[in-house]
Amino acid sequence: MSAVHRWSAIEMVAALRSGALSSVELVQALQRRSDTVESQVGGYCWQLRDEALDAARHCDNTRTPDAGTVFGMPFTVKENIATKGVPVTMGLRARLHHPEREDAAVVRVVRDQGGVLLGKSNIPLLMLSIETHNDIWGTTHNPWDLARAPGGSSGGEAALIASGQSPWGLGTDIGGSVRIPCAWCGIAGLKPGVGRWSAKGQFSAITGQEVVKAVMGPMARTARDVVALWSAVTPDAQRLADPRFVPAPRSSPDAVDLSGLTVGVYENDGVFQPSAAVRRSIHEAADHLAALGAKVVRYVPPDGWALVDLYFGALTADGGAAVIQHLTHQPPTAHLRTMLQLAKTPGVLRRAATRVLDAMGEARVARVGRAFGEKSAGALFALAHARNVAQQTELAAWDALDLDLVLGPPTVTPAAVRDQTYDWALGGWHTMRWNVVDLPAGVVPVTTVRADEQATRSGGDRLEKKAALFDHGSAGLPVAVQVLGRPGHEATVLAAMVAIEDAARTSTGFPVTPVDPSHL
Repeated sequence: MSAVHRWSAIEMVAALRSGALSSVELVQALQRRSDTVESQVGGYCWQLRDEALDAARHCDNTRTPDAGTVFGMPFTVKENIATKGVPVTMGLRARLHHPEREDAAVVRVVRDQGGVLLGKSNIPLLMLSIETHNDIWGTTHNPWDLARAPGGSSGGEAALIASGQSPWGLGTDIGGSVRIPCAWCGIAGLKPGVGRWSAKGQFSAITGQEVVKAVMGPMARTARDVVALWSAVTPDAQRLADPRFVPAPRSSPDAVDLSGLTVGVYENDGVFQPSAAVRRSIHEAADHLAALGAKVVRYVPPDGWALVDLYFGALTADGGAAVIQHLTHQPPTAHLRTMLQLAKTPGVLRRAATRVLDAMGEARVARVGRAFGEKSAGALFALAHARNVAQQTELAAWDALDLDLVLGPPTVTPAAVRDQTYDWALGGWHTMRWNVVDLPAGVVPVTTVRADEQATRSGGDRLEKKAALFDHGSAGLPVAVQVLGRPGHEATVLAAMVAIEDAARTSTGFPVTPVDPSHL
């Protein structure tokens, strides 16, 4: 059983159903894996070892032939998602001694079906960073290269899965917090549309910000494993756990015929050109779908800068008041300090600073700076209206080409070097834009960086220089594609993810997980 941690979730399910493996044996195997690698990875904030073994024993003693997919299966949960008896701290020491009284709705659905909770995964302070660090549990490292970040804010979850400590995870995403860690750690994940999974029990640092909404989504080592977890959390089961949840019909990814679809391909929306390896992964994914009969066309998205203004304008509309209130008794981390200072800066000073940045050739940083800051109620209403218009404009562009799917970059570069992302918000822009227009979006691994793809940038503004820094030494790191679908068409996104991954696995350089922690 020494290699159990290398099995996919589906393989684990099959072993449990056949009796080749007990739930206790599976949990023990994953705990042994944690004993080997967790001290290097730092993905956990809470390990519920005894509780997990008790739950596994109960499953072994009560298993029936008709037990469902998740019965006896281990899973982990991002720290900001409620689990009964464990506090949700969001990285705040003041919340450490306030355990939650009930599970989040999706957690309850999984546990009611026999899912075994192994523990909870690490997050950045207040989930507001593309890295994963807080002063309670420290730093999570990317198992592919311990000097790199695993992404954020579901970075702990992705690192646990990529290092073979957990087969399934639940994360949350308001600007790429599921998809960026999946891309950087070489695993798969899905950001559903708003309302497709219940948000009950999902905590946020910016309570009441509703222009761009966070959603919960499944994460796993393979796209098929993501499909299995997504399918197990049914609309009707969520309705029982959350009276406000409105069940909506779902299609099965297995029923999707990819041969009749039209797939748009884009590299950039005018904000930030992705690295060579990221661009290659997009076109390789498109080739995989074309080989199955899909029609592939070039797609030019609506200008991304208007969405940049909308996204950062909405998330900072309170001038950082919510974050400041959270940090009354705790200083911000270095990653959060720059963002908080920018949000608090009075408008007149911020505008003066951005004029200086413009004059220095830093127009992109200046544009983000102008979007930040406190706004009137009228300005916030205007942002909400602009979001609605942006969603309609995006879909109109899809309609003009009769698109079913779009393939694009998840991030600008492969995994960033740790402690270098304090000014790197736009590095995750290619996920953020799809939260604004609220389309389902998945990420699936395709390839790894080649040696000749590490030094393809020169000169430019500070963002280009930082991208060049992250590209340097990135050979061998995983690279993913982002798959986007129409509202309510998560099944089509998932079907495409499975097809892309199946084909990519036969190619040289596919990023196989779990990976043993190392320095590349």
